[in-house]
Amino acid sequence: MKIAVTSTGPTLDDNVEARFGRCAYFLIIDTDTMQFEAIENPNIALGGGAGIQSAQLMSEKGVTAVLTGNCGPNAFNVFGQAGIQVIVGVSGPVRDAVEQFKAGAFSSASEPNVVSHFGINAAPAGQTATGQPMTGPMGQGPGPAMGFGMGGGRGMGRGMGRGGGMGRGMGKGMGRGGGMGRGGGMSNLPVMNLPASPAKSDIEPDQALAVLREQQQVLEQQKVEIERRIRELETGHRAVATVLSEKCAGCGICADVCPVNAIRIEKQAVVNPDLCTGCVACVSECPNAAIIITQQKIGK
Repeated sequence: MKIAVTSTGPTLDDNVEARFGRCAYFLIIDTDTMQFEAIENPNIALGGGAGIQSAQLMSEKGVTAVLTGNCGPNAFNVFGQAGIQVIVGVSGPVRDAVEQFKAGAFSSASEPNVVSHFGINAAPAGQTATGQPMTGPMGQGPGPAMGFGMGGGRGMGRGMGRGGGMGRGMGKGMGRGGGMGRGGGMSNLPVMNLPASPAKSDIEPDQALAVLREQQQVLEQQKVEIERRIRELETGHRAVATVLSEKCAGCGICADVCPVNAIRIEKQAVVNPDLCTGCVACVSECPNAAIIITQQKIGK
């Protein structure tokens, strides 16, 4: 049997991670041989939808069960659709957790045990939910992303936009935007040169540091998007939003938040699969949990 365990590190001797979507590593383990694959979580830096993307990754890996500390409703929904068993409240060394699982010490969870976005503010290791009501952060839906480019000469450019933004030159250079929306596809990755040393530049050190940190965040998001696209090509499937008609009230919130206008309202929400990027903005914002992410064969 192949199972997945959230882990604080890449070995069986590391502890089970309390967070699912934002764990440091996933260990994909063959319970018969105890051979395993350590996967560094590509979704840990996502602003939203980390649980859904991570659950889809586990489905692509073909696991039949997931052991973790906590699991939120969005990831739990994906696991339910994929027929994957979810076990929460697990702690201690990964090796011990697997042995307990093999001995039948755990039972499957019937529902998520934490609210959405729990992992954003949760402690990173070894802590499980207390059972007390938790308040998730508000406003976690995807918004316009930021793109950054480097200006010619000694200046630096900054851009704002979902896929490619408007540039603004700083110093003596001309700005050039080149960003990526959180769910709205990738722009061409800009060639990014490090700015000149603050001591030799017209840019204040604090300003240069802030720009570099923002550039780092954009590059991390681009890395996540590239890895997602690689998984699509490797598996032959892509993530697409699917509306549960029995739950949809036709409120239109999903259409409003969709960054690529892939959703229209015809009494109920209708998703255009050719436009949908699987960004999970609609899933995160739907008040009725009427949208899930499913895997569609590429070219279908």
